[in-house]
Amino acid sequence: MLGKRPVLLTYVCVSLAACGGSAQVTPGPATPSAASTPQEAEAEAKPGMQVEGLMGTIPQRRIEETLRAKQPAFQRCFFDGLGEVDVLGGHMKFYFRVGLDGKVEWVQPRGSSIGHRATEVCLLDLAQKVRFPAPQGGGPAEFVWGFELDSPGGVRPPVAWPDTRVAKQVESQRASLAKCGVGSEHYIATAYVAPGGAVLAAGVATDSEPPATQLDCIAAAIKSWRMPDPGSYTAKVSFGF
Repeated sequence: MLGKRPVLLTYVCVSLAACGGSAQVTPGPATPSAASTPQEAEAEAKPGMQVEGLMGTIPQRRIEETLRAKQPAFQRCFFDGLGEVDVLGGHMKFYFRVGLDGKVEWVQPRGSSIGHRATEVCLLDLAQKVRFPAPQGGGPAEFVWGFELDSPGGVRPPVAWPDTRVAKQVESQRASLAKCGVGSEHYIATAYVAPGGAVLAAGVATDSEPPATQLDCIAAAIKSWRMPDPGSYTAKVSFGF
């Protein structure tokens, strides 16, 4: 039987279902985008206020309603991911720009600890297709939307590793990322390490605007790495480079 997984998002509350019972999810704090004005930060910090964009605005309530309607589609992303990584969980943050017609002009992954590139891509693809109410105020709206999801109830969460646990491996494998065009940008990767040291899955995010193919390349490269053996249970680690 599938149990409910309530997922609390920064600007929306969506109930997701998953195998193995329910999971406890805690909402992260509302985070202003890098381009936020002081007025935008104030709006994000106070529930019920409208979300401010650079030039336009969309009421927070309308954003919540719009994203809540996409619940079944977002749910499928996690179902698919749990089929490959049964301890899947973490947070993900998106930076939206919505045009005057309500269409998403672009959406970028500004942070993720999900650690499963396919799930991250699935969520981004769906987010790109969302149709929002037209912004008011004369221009496009930009805002941050995020959520945090724990591993399913009834499933032992992965062992949390500090980044120092894999520092030597990351340094020794850095050259393998050259083919992905990694430059001076800062990336944060998250990986699940299976017993024996093989990387079960990996995901990556950055505050810059790299093409999706670069993030795909990085995640694939990390998945080929050999990490320390976590012992009898899967470990999870996030690290920068």
